[in-house]
Amino acid sequence: MKRKLQPEIYYGIGSGLGLSLWILAEYALGFHNRFLKIGIYSGYASTLIPLLLIYIALHKHQLLTHRKLFFIDGINIGFKIVLISSLLLTIFLYFYNTKINPQWIELMVDLQKKKLILGGATDDEIGKFVLQHRVMNNPVIQAIIGFIGSTTVGVVVTLIEISIIRKYFRPIV
Repeated sequence: MKRKLQPEIYYGIGSGLGLSLWILAEYALGFHNRFLKIGIYSGYASTLIPLLLIYIALHKHQLLTHRKLFFIDGINIGFKIVLISSLLLTIFLYFYNTKINPQWIELMVDLQKKKLILGGATDDEIGKFVLQHRVMNNPVIQAIIGFIGSTTVGVVVTLIEISIIRKYFRPIV
């Protein structure tokens, strides 16, 4: 008998792939090299992808079960989506930072360094920043921090969305 995958797996894969494609689109548009000042902010819009997919999954679950979304069901669904999405995104970001656009991290360090200079930072402060930034932004540490950060944000988003769905959306019985 063929076993059907849980919907949250599809949503998690969709979220991870959507975020990866978003990053590739930013790169293609030059937001990670020529137009870094735009790229600093454009990535924030990508949070709409998992936000929307988690919401759809939670709402669909409520509609399919014909009952109010149980908090534990919402956490289970959201966490699976976030975990799968974060894992795929982490793998992609490691590949992106080592093969596709390895100079991206260095470009960001230079941009931040220019901001510090314009802000009147001393040479010592700039040197400490650059050293710290280079240590913390190697591809492996970026992948680990990215995984932890995206998982944490995803769980928080899930908790907020569970509360909204439980309060404002009643199932049709």
